[in-house]
Amino acid sequence: MLKEFIKGVEVWVPGETGLELALGSAHYGSLKAFERASADLRFGFDEGLPGKTWAQGRPIVLTDLHNSFFLRGEAAREDNVVCAISFPLFCGDYLLAVVVLFCVGDAEVSGAVEVWENPSHSDNELRLFDGYYGELEKFEWVSRRLTIMRGRGLPGTAWAESRPVIIPDIGNSNSFLRSSHAADAGISTGFAIPFFRDEQTVQVLAFLSVKGTPIARRFEVWLPDAEGQHLHFDSGHCYLDTDLAAKYADQAIARGQGPLGAAWLTGRPQVSALAPDEGEALIALPVNRGGRLASVVVLAL
Repeated sequence: MLKEFIKGVEVWVPGETGLELALGSAHYGSLKAFERASADLRFGFDEGLPGKTWAQGRPIVLTDLHNSFFLRGEAAREDNVVCAISFPLFCGDYLLAVVVLFCVGDAEVSGAVEVWENPSHSDNELRLFDGYYGELEKFEWVSRRLTIMRGRGLPGTAWAESRPVIIPDIGNSNSFLRSSHAADAGISTGFAIPFFRDEQTVQVLAFLSVKGTPIARRFEVWLPDAEGQHLHFDSGHCYLDTDLAAKYADQAIARGQGPLGAAWLTGRPQVSALAPDEGEALIALPVNRGGRLASVVVLAL
């Protein structure tokens, strides 16, 4: 039985005045305290985790949920949430949404989330800005001392190709610079999403899954066709061994169609319930470059 690393997701969007964030959609699963605490909340600019993410304009990995700017510490304690990962989606200077992911502390659940960025707008290298590694202390030690060149490794490839990248069987991959350390840590799959605030600044959010406790049960990358009329499946990884290429071979998703098409139409992430045999929920994330849709990422929880 799979135990996913991510247990809940929220999408915060600008309210009617545009001066505060309201909860647009969410999936809490077993996180009942968070569900009760969050429905009527509003976050101003630089307030709480969503507001701080808006103000900083970058992903945040927060592990101190009790003695920091995080405003729902009691709910975190009750639901055993040990880490929150947030990232903003912008169109130029204007915020479209803030996504927050929650991870629960469990001795049987393992994995890592990293944020890489190009220091001083470097054209050639990425360094680790922040990350959450749980019990993977040796892998964390190596990662925090690493510089990754553009086009190399998982984050560097996502940067160079300006698109999400999936590396399965990461412990045996020549393209993952920490493959031997990943194998020692039990890490099986890597998935990286680049975020471009402008042409000089990039942050890459990397998810590293341990077999049996994946970050999510399914990752998918969908790309718009050359005419900009439909989304087509490009790549993916499913921990239930589903052949995703065969499953989506004949699918073409129009703008506004289903959660993926809605993400494309609005530029905002969409959270949707899944059929019982596919999981609990999916989140469709639009990834933009230069004000245009580059891809839609799907995480199935």
